[in-house]
Amino acid sequence: MRDVANVSYDFGGEVVLITGAGRGQGKNHALNFAKAGADLVIADIGESLSTIPYDLATSDELNAVAAEIEALGVRCQAAICDVRDSRQVQVMVDDAIKEFGKIDVLINNAGVESFPSVAEMTEEGWDQAIDTMLKGTFLCSKAVSAHMIEKRKGKIISTGSTASTMGMPRQAHYCAAKHGIAGFSKCLAIELAEYDINVNVVCPGGIDTPMVEGLLASREAEFLEKLPETTGPYNLFNPEEMLDTQEISNAMMWLASDGAKFVTGALIAVDAGFTIK
Repeated sequence: MRDVANVSYDFGGEVVLITGAGRGQGKNHALNFAKAGADLVIADIGESLSTIPYDLATSDELNAVAAEIEALGVRCQAAICDVRDSRQVQVMVDDAIKEFGKIDVLINNAGVESFPSVAEMTEEGWDQAIDTMLKGTFLCSKAVSAHMIEKRKGKIISTGSTASTMGMPRQAHYCAAKHGIAGFSKCLAIELAEYDINVNVVCPGGIDTPMVEGLLASREAEFLEKLPETTGPYNLFNPEEMLDTQEISNAMMWLASDGAKFVTGALIAVDAGFTIK
């Protein structure tokens, strides 16, 4: 984890809920908030999905992240939760509020990826992608915002993508979900502004994560390796380098801080210029 010069945050006394936190971006976000003093609720599905060509985070991985967080001197509640299931989401949120009394920040981070063409895509593959990312964002935001409205305070931040604003080959389900998260978040930002609740989206570019490692080790490797030939380099500063997850955590923490008090309904691109080409 790379430290950032001249930037520090204090989230002491705050409670942050992060989905998809068993590995990758979600894990890194959780550790950053823990180092800044926040108590954490971390969630992941704990099992793999039939149309996703790599293994998803296990319950053991999620518990290991919780142990890392607690070793930093803050509290952590780990929850196995399928964000596609409204009942499981509500149980996760209710248990978090019972344990901590509140949720100050929600980070909708659960996500999956695969690369079928539309002609090849199964209905199950479409549903697993859309329901994990878009429906999951809706269900978690709905459950948590009800509590935040009562408190008249909160931050909801969702993980978008460069695919939130552009089309990409063999990613129609992924692009549809990420475009949907962008539109949903803009609408939710308008609805929740009167309660002093900020709603924003961070749109990462190509990041070096276990998801990418899993795809590179799968049947999708050849397509992923050749994708920059179609889209251009992921990183305008260094075309040979993918972004570090820490860059995305930096944006998440800023949006969760008082420094972003008047930022809402925004899509924050952290993509090394990928979408401006």
